[in-house]
Amino acid sequence: MGAVRITEPPADALPLGVSRRRRRSAVEGKRMPVVTQVLGDTSTDGNRIRLQIIVDDHEVNEIVLCRNDVQSVVGLLIALGGQALSRSGSEQEPSTTLARPFPVDLITLGDDGRGEPVLVFSVGATALAFNFERDQLAELGRTLLAASARTDGLVN
Repeated sequence: MGAVRITEPPADALPLGVSRRRRRSAVEGKRMPVVTQVLGDTSTDGNRIRLQIIVDDHEVNEIVLCRNDVQSVVGLLIALGGQALSRSGSEQEPSTTLARPFPVDLITLGDDGRGEPVLVFSVGATALAFNFERDQLAELGRTLLAASARTDGLVN
């Protein structure tokens, strides 16, 4: 199966789960399908990831990604989540109680090409890079040192 390149969606892209015949009503804001469940698995060779995205509790959309495209999809979802939060005008912080912990394969520290620090976490087929102000990075460093010294619980 050929690789699918994930890029920014074109201006006329359809919302997920919207077929061409339902495009007009979804774009006009009358109705946009809601994802109610996402299931997934990997190919036996580990090169493809299949997602079954269930919309409105009945319509199943299947997407197959090449392993190398996972990072692009994750990055796009994070960027769109931030955009949605800012458009909603909400000050609500993401819930940390629903955050799923993942084992980190590698942590690296570099710069963004302008001399600003970037902290990179590699998890499976994905690497996430985060910009930090120097004082934020210093605070993170102190917090990590304190957490590594304690054995009786988390340090915040």
